[in-house]
Amino acid sequence: MRDSQYGVPIERCGDELSTLARTVVARLAARSGRALQQIDPDLVFAMARAVASVDPALYDALRPEIRRARISDIDLVDSYFPAVARLLGCDWAEDRAGWAEVTIGLARLQSLVHQIGLGWDGSTAVDGASVLIVLPEGEQHSFGAQVLAGQLRRQGISVHLQIGTRLAVLRTLVQERQYDCAMVSVGCETKLELGRKIVKALKEASGGRLWVAVGGAVLDRVSNAAQLTGADIATSDPGQALAGAQLGTAGAAWKVSAITEAADRRLVAP
Repeated sequence: MRDSQYGVPIERCGDELSTLARTVVARLAARSGRALQQIDPDLVFAMARAVASVDPALYDALRPEIRRARISDIDLVDSYFPAVARLLGCDWAEDRAGWAEVTIGLARLQSLVHQIGLGWDGSTAVDGASVLIVLPEGEQHSFGAQVLAGQLRRQGISVHLQIGTRLAVLRTLVQERQYDCAMVSVGCETKLELGRKIVKALKEASGGRLWVAVGGAVLDRVSNAAQLTGADIATSDPGQALAGAQLGTAGAAWKVSAITEAADRRLVAP
């Protein structure tokens, strides 16, 4: 065993995993348009090992390095954490990490995203723009949805995130609040029927007024998700969803990381 430059222990397979981290970062950079050198793959690797540990002090020990590298909270949420999530998913898929480790890691990432996003409350929303994000019952990880919510809030949009909420409650929410758009995240084919029921409930409760988008990892395998669910659009690009709702954000560079979705997809696979 040896230590990385960030003080995180690396097992014998560490060199292989570090290479994997670099591959993950390269793909993330290609998808997001960021320069590769802006995302440090060694730090991604160190973060993955730290968040998956039962000892929370390991991540705390990385905070000084994160500050010295001048990595902003936005960079963490939009770039580093999705890369870490993808790396954890690869670890599990290749039997390099157990379910418990990966679950701990995803839960800790979700907690970190929540802590960072407390100040992104959408209070500066122009014309009161409001979006409802729905994660259907049974989806095991909400990390991608939380990242999306944070991205929207930073743009001044008020976001209401509902995870595993009953249809009756969703109907009441839509009847009592004036949402401009709803986004329903579907992770796999087995959730398409539930997604259809959610879309139907949202449409009925709003009298057909609410623009509903369906997205998520299922779009990688199903080409007619909009038709199957009754949604107005099927897309993993929030900009497209919001443009359809006429919120004037078609030019926004909002793209839910396909790498984050890939990690969530593997983790929720039956």
